[in-house]
Amino acid sequence: MEIKLDLLKKHICDTINNQLCDFEIDVNEIANTTAVMALFEIQKTLKNTDLSDFEVVEEIVCVFEKYNLDCGARHDF
Repeated sequence: MEIKLDLLKKHICDTINNQLCDFEIDVNEIANTTAVMALFEIQKTLKNTDLSDFEVVEEIVCVFEKYNLDCGARHDF
């Protein structure tokens, strides 16, 4: 019964969209969250063509550490 689930998803999205029209959202506040800042730093690292693949991974691990995000054992070398 995937069609029922699809209809429910659409209804939920429509309801949320209607509610969002009733109040003002501070886009800058949302855009400055820790997650977005971390993603921006990771994107910047990935675009840096001066870094080797190893250095890219190292920099991404450092971003995770900076924001106290678990990155497993990737940095245990």
